[in-house]
Amino acid sequence: MKSFRFWLFLISCLVITVNITGYDDYNILLAIISPLVWIYESFQFVRKADIPIAVVYFTTLVFWYLIGYGLDRLIKKLKN
Repeated sequence: MKSFRFWLFLISCLVITVNITGYDDYNILLAIISPLVWIYESFQFVRKADIPIAVVYFTTLVFWYLIGYGLDRLIKKLKN
């Protein structure tokens, strides 16, 4: 339960759940945590692409899981 993998994945699941239920009217929470939304907002050529929201949710979950995994591995390596 102490792993970054678990907590980052759980937080991203909670933000996605809030977004799906409609409590995040302007998608602010999703824009804060989603790397695909960061790219979408940063580059003009990406805005022309129609990205399904399911892809945004999936990439957000995978991104934060991988970040947590990397942090867990780094901490394990530093402890040894």
